[in-house]
Amino acid sequence: MDKFWGIVYSQVDKSDVVLEVVDARFPSICRSNRLEKYVLDSDSTNLIIAINKTDLIPRERLDQWISWFKDQGLAAVGVSAKERLGTSRIRQTILRASKRKTAVVAVVGFPNTGKSSLINTLRGKSAAGVAPIPGKTRSEQKVRVSNSLFMFDTPGVIPAKLPEKHKILLGIVSITKLQDPEHAALVLYHQGNQLNPGAIAKYYEIEDNEEELLEILAVKFNKYRKGKVPNEREAAMIILKDHVRGRLPIFEVPDNPLRLK
Repeated sequence: MDKFWGIVYSQVDKSDVVLEVVDARFPSICRSNRLEKYVLDSDSTNLIIAINKTDLIPRERLDQWISWFKDQGLAAVGVSAKERLGTSRIRQTILRASKRKTAVVAVVGFPNTGKSSLINTLRGKSAAGVAPIPGKTRSEQKVRVSNSLFMFDTPGVIPAKLPEKHKILLGIVSITKLQDPEHAALVLYHQGNQLNPGAIAKYYEIEDNEEELLEILAVKFNKYRKGKVPNEREAAMIILKDHVRGRLPIFEVPDNPLRLK
């Protein structure tokens, strides 16, 4: 962890703009107080919040989050690296914030927020490693985006005090390494129902029954163990993988942010 922070700080120190990438579904909980304080205490670096994966939330929700960050004195821009939405806007925002003829940007944030994807989209071709698993970027990667823009793709650092339920919500736990995916899936489902009641059940077209969720889902997808017993582990993996891939309709609202709970 100290090694990762060392790389992050080194890249921030070499940059005049820091782009903190957050997941548009859960902006309040995928921010780093430690990182933001380090940047804001600097007189030579500007901080911009990139709200990525905006294709997964309603437009009005994005506008609310931009206002929410503005109220905290932070500039925020919506973007979808996957759908190539808002890339011109974020490029212009970076160049305006830069004090150099050629902007140098440190792209920071939690794993799975889409840092590498955003860099690749801005560049127009693959440059930074991309994977649907946390921890893909582990060393310093400086990418030339254009003649006027260079970017560092930093390792994703997870705060030690981030609750396990929020790690599951953000998709920054390695699903294949989970000892108890059934528990993780139920934690995810419970949080999903708190944020958007009944939305996950509606997505799968099943009964909204948290206690029997995995059994119902296993039957739905014809996942059985020997003896025609519903395979709840495979059902759990289905819901966890669908969430990581951005398929489930779960997102928080600015007037009741998870960060404050």
